[in-house]
Amino acid sequence: MGDAPPPEDAPPAPLPPAPLPPAPPVPSWPPPKRERKTYAAVELPSPDAMAAEDGMNNCAVRTIMSGVMGMGLGVVFGVFMGTMDSAGVRGEGQGGGGAVERQKKWGPPQLTPRPPHPPSLLQPGLDGTGAVAEKQTARQVMRQMAATAKSRSVSYAKGFGAMGALFAGSECVIEKARAKHDIMNAVYAGCAAGGALAAGAGVKAACVGCASFAAFSAFIEKVMATND
Repeated sequence: MGDAPPPEDAPPAPLPPAPLPPAPPVPSWPPPKRERKTYAAVELPSPDAMAAEDGMNNCAVRTIMSGVMGMGLGVVFGVFMGTMDSAGVRGEGQGGGGAVERQKKWGPPQLTPRPPHPPSLLQPGLDGTGAVAEKQTARQVMRQMAATAKSRSVSYAKGFGAMGALFAGSECVIEKARAKHDIMNAVYAGCAAGGALAAGAGVKAACVGCASFAAFSAFIEKVMATND
């Protein structure tokens, strides 16, 4: 005979036990140290530094400072060129105006007759009679050198000062108008300064000056950006 069915009031069969959760990993000892982030302290600028920065952002201050620095550089360059011109490094045939300036300042060279020489040894001087220029003393040479250096320094100081003032003023105005600080400010300022300085020689010279100064300003900005 087959198995009899369980009675209706019999208890249900027990359920199998639930699986246990996996054991947590055992932490290593000692625990690894975490790298602590370091933060730099933020230092607020002092009132003097803020005032100096505001002054440097002023177009008038930047123009005046650049003009003064340009004049100083022109004086140094003029002294060097005037000294070289007086020393005879730049001859009359090479475009140096040393001889002309000396004659305007000190007059023609003094001539003294040569002692008698045989006709074969006679060398014609400036007047065709065999006269030669008298040798100058060291004091006269120094006076001529100082006068030439002074005239050169004044000329170069005016040119370099005007160049620096025009460039700095133009760059400041253009930067404030564009509200950007990039290489194009220097390019536009160089074009404006070069064109203004060469405008007296004509339209063609102004265009050449604009292009040359703009290219030079772009080159300087590239070099300074590379060094930074």
